Amino acid sequence: MSLEEHTLEDVGERCEECGAKLTEREVELALERGGPTLCSIHLADVVAEEEQDDDAQPDTAG
Repeated sequence: MSLEEHTLEDVGERCEECGAKLTEREVELALERGGPTLCSIHLADVVAEEEQDDDAQPDTAG
């Protein structure tokens, strides 16, 4: 098992959730984020879930 950080060099051309063909920008975002390969609709769902998780965590810097 390798502990090195891995980056994506290539992603698929289709959304992992719905199979829609990705735009160039969607492919760029998948590469920047390190995956998953999602269309903008499904990526918005992931981002919204991440924001909800951040809001649900108590602030311990007090």
